[in-house]
Amino acid sequence: MKVAVDAMGGDYAPHEIIKGAVEAAREFGVTVVFVGDQVAINLELSQYGQGQPFSYEVVPTTQVITFHDHPSEVLRTRKDSSLYRAIQLVAENKCQAIVSAGSTGAQMAISIFVLGRIRGVLRPGLITAVPSVSDGPFYFIDTGAVADCAPENILQFARMGQVYYRLITGKETPTVGLLNIGEEAEKGSRQVIETHKLLAARSPGFIGNVEPKEAFRHAADVVVSDGFTGNIFIKTMESTAETLFDLMKTALGSSIKGKVGGALAHSNLRLVKQKLDYSQYGGVPLLGVKGISIVCHGRSDAVAIYHAIRVARNVSDEGLVTKLEALWK
Repeated sequence: MKVAVDAMGGDYAPHEIIKGAVEAAREFGVTVVFVGDQVAINLELSQYGQGQPFSYEVVPTTQVITFHDHPSEVLRTRKDSSLYRAIQLVAENKCQAIVSAGSTGAQMAISIFVLGRIRGVLRPGLITAVPSVSDGPFYFIDTGAVADCAPENILQFARMGQVYYRLITGKETPTVGLLNIGEEAEKGSRQVIETHKLLAARSPGFIGNVEPKEAFRHAADVVVSDGFTGNIFIKTMESTAETLFDLMKTALGSSIKGKVGGALAHSNLRLVKQKLDYSQYGGVPLLGVKGISIVCHGRSDAVAIYHAIRVARNVSDEGLVTKLEALWK
């Protein structure tokens, strides 16, 4: 299997991107196709002459997409960028997946334009694993692909989310919950109320509305919302976790008793932090396009890229795109 890696995308590119990709190539036996500035890529790769061999290729490009570039502008003026060319490799069947920590908006736009949407899909959605207090992670869709959603969009997110959850866990009929401010069917905005009615009528496994606190208790296997709400939900979760750990470090280091308590609790705190660390889950697939496009956090380090390639390999091996296509046949 070949995985195209946008070597120039992300806050820590190319160093962390290449480091994580090399580790993944060695561990999973995939061929990594690095796309980007050839000089910069070769300079980084020169550090890996020793140790376990790995399979890789380099595809040189002359442009880079930044987080400030507008997606529509990218489609017209950045066709020799590392991200655009990496996605093209998947469209040309030269690679089986693309992984990038670059601009999410640009990756979604290029993926839809170059790979195309699966027939029947109105709008692709981003799905991500979210840690819960029990039973492993639940999966949340949409985390930012479609800000303004019609109820039909969210119904499709639920169906695609169930396919993905089934692929990951093997559960035949994953449960679906609609993120809302209360459990009652009449709660929420007009759009959310209409979405609830549609899901109740047409989504097998739908259990009703789910409040955020219940979502983290794994009330549903798949939680759905519009992309605007979902993006705020995910970013609030990430920033809250980071803030809490910063506050704990400050409190535990402010006195002798705190330092002693911190030393005793260190291993448990490390386990909690690891469970909340997004890098352990790698990237998230854009569901609904005719190819595997893995979107990574802009701050992804080598660990996150390693796991993103693991996700890419797994969903490719399991035939994710074919299973999604079957929903609309």
